[in-house]
Amino acid sequence: MLKLYLATIRFALAIFCIAISFVLGAKILGFLPDLIHGNSRLIIRWAIGLIVSGIGVYSLLIARLFSSMKVSQLVASRVSQSLDALTEGLVVIDENERIVLANRAFSDTIGVPQPKLVGRRVSSLRWVGSPTATVHDCPWVRASEQSWRQTDQRMRYHHPDGSFRVLCINASPIKASDATPGGVLATFRDVTMMEEHHAELEQMVVMLRNTRDEVCSKNRELQVLATCDALTGCQNRRALFAFLDKAWARMQQEGTSLACLMFDNDHFKQVNDTYGHQIGDEVLQRVAAVLQEAFPEPSIACRYGGEEFCVVMTDVTESQAVAAAEQARKQIEQLRFEEPAELRVSASIGVSMSEFGARDPQEMINQADRCLYVAKEQGRNQVVAFDEVVDQSTQSSQCVGSNATRKSHRPTETVQGIVALLDAIEGK
Repeated sequence: MLKLYLATIRFALAIFCIAISFVLGAKILGFLPDLIHGNSRLIIRWAIGLIVSGIGVYSLLIARLFSSMKVSQLVASRVSQSLDALTEGLVVIDENERIVLANRAFSDTIGVPQPKLVGRRVSSLRWVGSPTATVHDCPWVRASEQSWRQTDQRMRYHHPDGSFRVLCINASPIKASDATPGGVLATFRDVTMMEEHHAELEQMVVMLRNTRDEVCSKNRELQVLATCDALTGCQNRRALFAFLDKAWARMQQEGTSLACLMFDNDHFKQVNDTYGHQIGDEVLQRVAAVLQEAFPEPSIACRYGGEEFCVVMTDVTESQAVAAAEQARKQIEQLRFEEPAELRVSASIGVSMSEFGARDPQEMINQADRCLYVAKEQGRNQVVAFDEVVDQSTQSSQCVGSNATRKSHRPTETVQGIVALLDAIEGK
């Protein structure tokens, strides 16, 4: 098309130059009268000269024209070569979304030869989008319509080789001299490998999170196994001493108080011997449930060993601890079983306080344990509290019991007991 256009221009210039040369030459040399009067030989001779002169003028004009055209073609060729040297795909798009120029990188990226790209709509290429996506969602269209640069936009492309590519697109609007939209300059960068690596990293992160969650879950299970009694669900002895160590340190720093309650199921061996260990286990489970409900946090209820349970209460007075123990004793006494229906259970309870002279948690537990045995010796199913006012040098710990009719110790009885003890020592 371009060659035909140039040939037409060339032919028109030749006719024009010859005609002008002939007319001007004839007028200048005065041959027009001879032409009119028929002096043909002279006219022909000069006409040939003028034609040759016209051809010369034409040749000079054509040479000048093609010289300027070669310069323009050279500039365009160098621009094209420079764009082809870019590693990123670059496309110049007109206001109708048609490709005006596309470099080699873009052609290689989408798998379409450069000559077939010019004049083609960019949106007609093999883009893969959501079912609801429209042409207005394309970055180059938004850049043209909104006159605003679109950056780092991802689009998937179905390559002719069957693979799918992820392209990162930047699109900037081009303004004409009168500030009207003149198209869009867009760049296309293949980030498929980067996206694949990113997806792999995300998958690894998910796997690591799942592994971490699984490890945390296993750690929690191990923590439960390490600190909870499997039969009753109560905290175990290890958890008890861990709790006591912290509570004891806090008690010493802040001047608070601790109460230790030791529970022992009465006649538990007889229950096992009469009804079997399965019923014995059920008794322990039911008693543990009572204690867990009666002593919620910040208190702690633990299985100390066998049929014994230990409860630690914080920030309570002796009377509050004894009252709580008595309430738990009544709840245990009221337990009923479907089979055997005649089974009745009870518990003996010993209570000790941190202010009763214990030097460490174990000594406080020992005090409560001694009160527990006093409760058993006095008939079981009762609460006995350790009396701090007893002189330890006598090697006798004065304990005061509480059963269904006597809920707490009375100071007058304690004093009477001390007087009787002193009388016995003096031989009265």
